[in-house]
Amino acid sequence: MDPYLLTLAGTAGTSLVALLVGEGWQQTRDGVVTVWRRFRPQEAEEIERELDASRRTAVNAAEDDGDLERRWSERFAALLDTHPQAAHDLRELLTRRGRQGDGQVVHGGIRLEAHAQGNGRVYQAARDQHIAER
Repeated sequence: MDPYLLTLAGTAGTSLVALLVGEGWQQTRDGVVTVWRRFRPQEAEEIERELDASRRTAVNAAEDDGDLERRWSERFAALLDTHPQAAHDLRELLTRRGRQGDGQVVHGGIRLEAHAQGNGRVYQAARDQHIAER
């Protein structure tokens, strides 16, 4: 497989997982499904279900993000391997989603410090935080 397409697939998988819990999720989901409908229409409904399942997994923190990234990178790589022309649509989607973002910009450094004792717990985040305790 072309190294550029392989890199694009990895970037798409990582970006998708980062957007799973963001405010622009629905637009990202619709964009990915649109790419699939164009190049692999027979798989579009399955992709919709997998995207929804991945979002539920990410929101509930039920799986390591690395596993989701790898799975979606492999999906994108398979698509690009058989349909290299999908690279343009995928790149466009990633660029558009990256520009829209969620409007949060951090300038300067961030320093987090916490101390807990006994059974104390500390939860810190420089951005969104989702905690699913079992």
